[in-house]
Amino acid sequence: MQLHYVLRGHGSPIVFLHGAAIDHDAMMQWFEPLLDDQPHTRLYLDLPGMGATPALPPDQTDSNHILAAIQETIHAVLGTQPYTVVGYSYGGYLALGLAFQQPERVARLFLVCPTLTGIKGERHVAKHRVITTTPIDVTANADYFANYQKVTVVQTPQTWQAFQTQVIPGIRRTDLDALHQLHRDHGQHYRLTFESDLKATRFTQPITLLSGRYDVTIGYTDHLAFMAQQVNGTLGLFADAGHNLPIDQYAMMAAYFRHFLTTFA
Repeated sequence: MQLHYVLRGHGSPIVFLHGAAIDHDAMMQWFEPLLDDQPHTRLYLDLPGMGATPALPPDQTDSNHILAAIQETIHAVLGTQPYTVVGYSYGGYLALGLAFQQPERVARLFLVCPTLTGIKGERHVAKHRVITTTPIDVTANADYFANYQKVTVVQTPQTWQAFQTQVIPGIRRTDLDALHQLHRDHGQHYRLTFESDLKATRFTQPITLLSGRYDVTIGYTDHLAFMAQQVNGTLGLFADAGHNLPIDQYAMMAAYFRHFLTTFA
């Protein structure tokens, strides 16, 4: 299965993998402004059941099959070129899966709040905390405001507007039945079958990983342990951010990403 994708620019390839229940548009809104003048081919993918990519058959709705579809699409578009991967949340988990299975292809990784543990009950998540809050007009998209409040640490009119333009459209384009299928059996199908080996791997590729101190979805302590074993890793732990790190602290994420771009040979 080939995934829907958007291709921009020319140069060394970067593949973008979004999180669960959003789509490529969020990644484009976060990263395209930082890449307009950069010599990179940007490949933005929609994962199965999200954005414009149809769901996989129910018996294939698992992370291993999704990873295979990503690899098939990358090969169809980029051939055998080495490439960089940028992944957010579930997309970060899949990015690590690519690097584990195809180390000769994946040159470097930029991960934002990546999943490391597929089964939710085994994660060491943080307690939610609101760092900043100011009055917000919720006349539009009120049905999504509780979702925003649950994961956003900096709650202001600006971050609520960002959530509405960057996240909600992708939620609306998600096949919820397919998402539930992915999470069935307490996450056994969300979990990559080689997860234990992946988490124990000392990757040779440069890895930049950004984590939110108040991430109630993934947590941050597993990120610290994982990055401590990496030989070429850069870790950013953001005190004023949660799982919505690109919304809570966009300017800081952008600064790390710009620095990451300077590491390209």
